[in-house]
Amino acid sequence: MPELERMLARLGEELDWPPTPDLARSVMARIDVEAATEPRGGEPRPARPGAVRHRRAFPIARRSLALALVALLLLAGAAFAALPGVRDAVLDFFGLQGATVEQRTTLPRTPPPRPLHLGQPATLAGAAAGLGFAPLVPADPGEPDGVYVRKTVPGGELSLTYLPRAGLPRARSTKLGLLVTEFRGDLSPEYAGKIAGQATRVERLRVDGHPAIWVAGAPHLFFYRTPDGQFADRSLRIAQNVLLLQRGRLLIRLEGAMDRDRAVAIAGSLR
Repeated sequence: MPELERMLARLGEELDWPPTPDLARSVMARIDVEAATEPRGGEPRPARPGAVRHRRAFPIARRSLALALVALLLLAGAAFAALPGVRDAVLDFFGLQGATVEQRTTLPRTPPPRPLHLGQPATLAGAAAGLGFAPLVPADPGEPDGVYVRKTVPGGELSLTYLPRAGLPRARSTKLGLLVTEFRGDLSPEYAGKIAGQATRVERLRVDGHPAIWVAGAPHLFFYRTPDGQFADRSLRIAQNVLLLQRGRLLIRLEGAMDRDRAVAIAGSLR
């Protein structure tokens, strides 16, 4: 059962709601009282001295729980509203600072193949000067074959590309051996999104003590959100195996055809 559903079910069990009053009887009684006190001239009759209208008090504890429920629903709506095909059943939801992974019973329609749009070519030195963070480069496999910078996200986004080679087979999704992407997850908490089907393995793990998510097996869908949190349709594409790593304020994404052990080794060599 998804975490949101479990929380709602638990909240429903903990709420001690008062019994539902007999609304029909109370409404009819009030109508009779109003009719009896209404003068023929149409002017309302003044209330009897000392008459007080009673309202059922709502205990503070119950009101707090109700407000918590509303906040939970709003949070869930904010998280899922920007995702395509939101009405599909969600099996589970995973998140890191900068990325989300949603596992569903069915996937949206597969988009046509699209070329990678990684931004403007750059050098590592030039990228470091224009980004809001110090780039991390994996010692394994070493210097990248390509460096790209994109400024569509706060703090900028860095992409490192590696051509296929021994230990880095060619990925169908990118035609590369490895694609490493880095950006400030603390500035864009839900910038990168993934939608995985039931055949895709989604696993939480840690890399050198840092939280990570491994997404592998069947291909899944990858997309970016715009600065206002909306789904960017043009960014939707098929992705192969991916390791998402939250390292301090950075969200690092490694995509390729490598297995989990290889991906973890590369992530662990980031310097």
